[in-house]
Amino acid sequence: MSTTELFRLDPTDEPTRFTWEPSPYLLTPGSTLQGGAVLGAAATALSTVTGRPLLWATAQYLSYAAGTERCTLDVTVEVAGHNTTQARCVVTRDGHEIVTTHAALGERTMEHDGVWAVMPEVPSPDACPSYGVFVPSDDDFSGLIDIRLARGRTPRELDGTPGDGWWAAWFRVGSGMHPMGVGELAVISDFAPMAISEALGLAYTGNSLDNTIRMGHTVPTEWVLLSVHVNHIVNGFGHVNADLWAQDRTLLAQGSQSAVVRENTLLRRLMVHDAAD
Repeated sequence: MSTTELFRLDPTDEPTRFTWEPSPYLLTPGSTLQGGAVLGAAATALSTVTGRPLLWATAQYLSYAAGTERCTLDVTVEVAGHNTTQARCVVTRDGHEIVTTHAALGERTMEHDGVWAVMPEVPSPDACPSYGVFVPSDDDFSGLIDIRLARGRTPRELDGTPGDGWWAAWFRVGSGMHPMGVGELAVISDFAPMAISEALGLAYTGNSLDNTIRMGHTVPTEWVLLSVHVNHIVNGFGHVNADLWAQDRTLLAQGSQSAVVRENTLLRRLMVHDAAD
């Protein structure tokens, strides 16, 4: 499936309302809709209504959405300026609000620009091992996404020793070289809480409370490097920042999340299986 097709919205009689039937490839192994995918769909709706590219968006996750039933997306333009539009998108299913997204969209010409973030030196995707958590399936995102561990420990290496909080992995969504859209980047960024297990040295991850993405330059690439730093874990909640890099070292986007820290049953099963062997 084309990654563009994953975020195709169906128009309605109202120009600010769309419907969207998520693909099974956007479900987690728990059969719930991945939060990053909903953010990607909301970003598509916001850009369609405003006619402007996304600068920044933050999604607040309000409830789980199981399965692939059709969702409704309603866009409200709050302020439309000369260069920037402030807007929000509410995603609902059966009248129940799933996600609220606030965003800024626009672009402007400026003489100076630059990137001061530095891409970490990590092995190429071909030289990195598979992260080895998800069993490939056409029923969830494991059939769409290939993950190669670039920095950190494999699930089988987690022994309870805390790490330095830096975890990085290459992500391939779909196949081949293609332009990276906001939807794909939002999906990849939503994997950032996987770094929590590296920080703790234990089989933990996070259920996202929010997902913020800040867009850089988008270029064609086959693989995206997600480089995550766990800032702190306090009172059962983890807070992470992430950079998303193309293979040519272009900074595609930056992300941040807060998440409820929970035991990762997939990682736990791998660790128990290896201990039994």
